[in-house]
This record gives sequence, C-alpha cells and structure tokens, in this order.
Amino acid sequence: MTLQRLTTHTELVRTSGNSGFVRYDLPVTLEGPAYAHGTAIAVPRRTHTRRIGLLVMGAAADVDELVGGMLRQQLLPAELASVTVQRDALDSVARHLALSDGNEWEWMSSTSAPSPVPVEERLVPLSQKEIRDIERLLGVANPGTDARPFQFPDQRWLGVRDSAGTLVACGVREPNLAGWPVLSGITVHPEHRGTGLGLAVTARLTREAVRERGVCTLGLYSHNAVARRLYTGLGYDDVHLWSSRRLR
Repeated sequence: MTLQRLTTHTELVRTSGNSGFVRYDLPVTLEGPAYAHGTAIAVPRRTHTRRIGLLVMGAAADVDELVGGMLRQQLLPAELASVTVQRDALDSVARHLALSDGNEWEWMSSTSAPSPVPVEERLVPLSQKEIRDIERLLGVANPGTDARPFQFPDQRWLGVRDSAGTLVACGVREPNLAGWPVLSGITVHPEHRGTGLGLAVTARLTREAVRERGVCTLGLYSHNAVARRLYTGLGYDDVHLWSSRRLR
C-alpha cells in the first residue's frame, strides 16, 4: 500500500478538508511527517502533557487501512504514547494498536465575539500571587481539569470572589501549542453554580480572544452537558468529537 506523505501544515489542512482542529490546534511546524489514505489522515502531535500522540481522522475503513499500513511500514513514532481518534473510527485503530484507558471529549471554536452577559462586572484579573486560591478552587470544584495555573506563559486568568473574599469562580485563556487562544479551567464552586459566573468568565475570555486573534478554542469532556450548552449558547461550533487513549 502506498500512503500519501504530508510534511507541511498547509498540506495537512487541505487534506483534512480544512478542519478547524487541524488549522488551530496543530502547530505549523509538525512533529514529523503525517500520512494519508483515502479520507484518513494520521499526524504525530505534541499533546497538552507535552508527550507525543497520534491524531487520526477520517472514515473508519480508511483509518483501518491507514494505521495498518503505517504499522507494517514502521511509520509510527517510536516514542508514541497515546492516540486521539475521530470517535467513530476508534475501533479501527484498536484493531492495530493496544489501547488502554482514556476519555471522550469534544473540541469547539468560535469566531464570534459574544455580547456582554450579566455578572461580568464582578470579574477580576488573577495574578500569580493568587495561585493558591486558584489551585484550591480547582481542587474542590474541577479536579480533572487540564488547567495548570501559571505553569505556561501568557496565561490570562479571570475570577470572581464572594463578599468574604473567597475565590468562587475562575477560568484561563492561554496560547495552545499552535499559538491560538484556548480556554481552560472554567470552574465555579458548587455552592455558586447556576448564578451565571461560569457564563461570565467564558464570555469575557472568549470576547477578548476573538477581538485579539479572530478565534477562540476550547475542549470539554463529553459527559459535561451543562458546559456544552453554555459554550454553544455563546456561539461555539465546528465541533470535533474525539476519543483519546493511552497505549499499553
């Protein structure tokens, strides 16, 4: 089987059908060559954990042939630690690679600046001096988040404090590995949920990102229906459904 070899970001965007995820989540400088077969593409990428994963997209039958061909031709990265697969093609990858635990998640983007929403006047910027407050809130209300307060450059944290000065809501906008804005750590203390604080944090951060860069992206775990409604209500679309798995 002859596989198409892709070495530039431009080729990858075109071959993916102008996928927003490929355009905005994959760096212009690829970690290594990507390969395509039919509708399927597979590209090595650096994940949020900074390890090498393989992103796989396309129709299940084409993914089956592509991953099998890469395995036979020894084209998979030697240090491959995980795969992220278009959800309906997960079984096709599992036929060839020994997969372990992981999760189901979704990627969205918005190119529209949302209108101001109530409660935004309560938002305050958070600095590195307040890292313990942020970590405490995340630990109580969002322990599974990928947000890492002030571990990466150019983070813009916003929050809300109650009348006693306790941080009860927060969120961050930061550059992803491709340099585009991504939201993370959108968190509201359980006692303050349903009061519009998460909506306010998300709306402000999204508006700033769209005005500065023209787009804002985010990811959410698929079981979080409340967050999905919030994001789609603010104009997020271009949804990509993913299954991520570690390799055994």
